[in-house]
Amino acid sequence: MLGAPSLKYVPSNSMRAMSIPVSMSMSTVSENKNSNHNERRTTFSTSQRATTIASITLAMLLAFTSNAGVASAARKSATILVAKTATSGPIVAPLNLPSIPTLALVCLLPTLLGYYRSEYGVSYGYGTSIAASSYLILSSIATSAGLPLFPGIKEAILPISSFQPAAILTSLTTTITNLRTLLPTSLAACHAYALFFYGKRLNIFLLYRELCLPRFRAMRERIEERSKKQGARWKRTPFLLSCAFLYFCMTSPLLITSRLCGDMSMMPACGGGMVTTLENCLRCSVITAFLGYLLGALGDLNKTLGKKWQGEDALITGGIFRFLRHPNYTGEVIGWTSSCLAGILAVSWKTVKNGGGSCTTSGCLTLWKSMAPYLLLSVMGAMGITFVLATATTGLEYRQKEKYGDTEEYQRWIKSSWVGFKMAPKKDKSNDSENEEQQ
Repeated sequence: MLGAPSLKYVPSNSMRAMSIPVSMSMSTVSENKNSNHNERRTTFSTSQRATTIASITLAMLLAFTSNAGVASAARKSATILVAKTATSGPIVAPLNLPSIPTLALVCLLPTLLGYYRSEYGVSYGYGTSIAASSYLILSSIATSAGLPLFPGIKEAILPISSFQPAAILTSLTTTITNLRTLLPTSLAACHAYALFFYGKRLNIFLLYRELCLPRFRAMRERIEERSKKQGARWKRTPFLLSCAFLYFCMTSPLLITSRLCGDMSMMPACGGGMVTTLENCLRCSVITAFLGYLLGALGDLNKTLGKKWQGEDALITGGIFRFLRHPNYTGEVIGWTSSCLAGILAVSWKTVKNGGGSCTTSGCLTLWKSMAPYLLLSVMGAMGITFVLATATTGLEYRQKEKYGDTEEYQRWIKSSWVGFKMAPKKDKSNDSENEEQQ
């Protein structure tokens, strides 16, 4: 997945950058001065809108229903345990996490949208994979705590003939109440919710751009045309499988924190010692991950509003962009790196805790061995997405310099803002591009 060709264009939101280093063509606020979106604007008929929404909805339904058996089993376990121990105090049901094949399937199915539209595999496919995987884990944690998400929603919706809006509203209200109770008391739930927030927010943003911004639809059509020139749709299979594998790796830290940190809350611990220090570092990493995803969301919002108010060709240098030239990419690198770090810290914390403050017991080594596959996947996911985002940042830096480099506003901006995480620029002896990354 990391072997990749050339930089053709640069996406505007972090994961849409996945197209750059690995032939991952993704949606972007295109800074290419050679493209005239007014000339390439495509029509977006009602049938096309319906097809787009239907495709996205189908992928999300497939992803969520793939874990119906797991969620049902978890709810039944919780019900049985509550019935047996109704008078014994607080109830905690067994934690029935989704299986590895289930999570792999959830990451794969939405990615297959790439067969329909090449760009969808790394936009909606990406957002849906992250949101669905993290939701399944969050739902398992909530159910085990006796605070299920969307209780009774199936009965309220199915069959369609007995659709019950009032019951749906009650289910939503109960879910919000349960989350408000659960999140402060469960670090694992907070970690899962951070990734769910990211995936959900990304899909909403992508759908807005798809329906409301013609230039992104035109760009998507150009991507699709380039993909068709490369051959039949089935030839996209290796690329789509590599995308699905990366998405699975990126959600792997959740499997670590949910297994090892079920009894840890988000309230900071007091006192000294290695155990307490690791606990607090773990909490900070989860909070930092959420803040990173939030920074990326604010960056997208900032740029979208700026382009709307100042014009599509405007260089956005206000708001968050005053300090960060690429806050969406930077925020995601922070978020995914912190999520991976949370998994590593969780194993370290559990090791020290079980070893009575040391890491020398055989049980500690057994824990590291059992968690090694998840740790490896987590590191691979963090490194993979960081490479993608850093390459995207480098490409966008080049195009911005190419388009705005002669303006005084751009020169002032690059001197007072941070570029974020980027790859070393390639040398080009044919022009002055070797100076294009000057800070």
